[in-house]
Amino acid sequence: MQKVAIVFLVLFGLYLFVQIIRKMLGGSWTTEEIILGLLIFNLGCIFTVGIMVAQLKSDHNHLKGQFKSLAKDFKLFVKK
Repeated sequence: MQKVAIVFLVLFGLYLFVQIIRKMLGGSWTTEEIILGLLIFNLGCIFTVGIMVAQLKSDHNHLKGQFKSLAKDFKLFVKK
């Protein structure tokens, strides 16, 4: 699901880039439509990055718990 969102976001970004180039050359979209498109693109990027950060934080907490368990087992092994 996350990869689909990233692909969609990249395609939307490329489409916006083409529209900006067309606007500079005499253009198809109005300035307001381009600004609105850029705003939506920015929000999509923010949400995608937020999801990635939340996933990394979750993975980090999981690994942290596993490492604590491993350290505890090692301490018990060294004491024997």
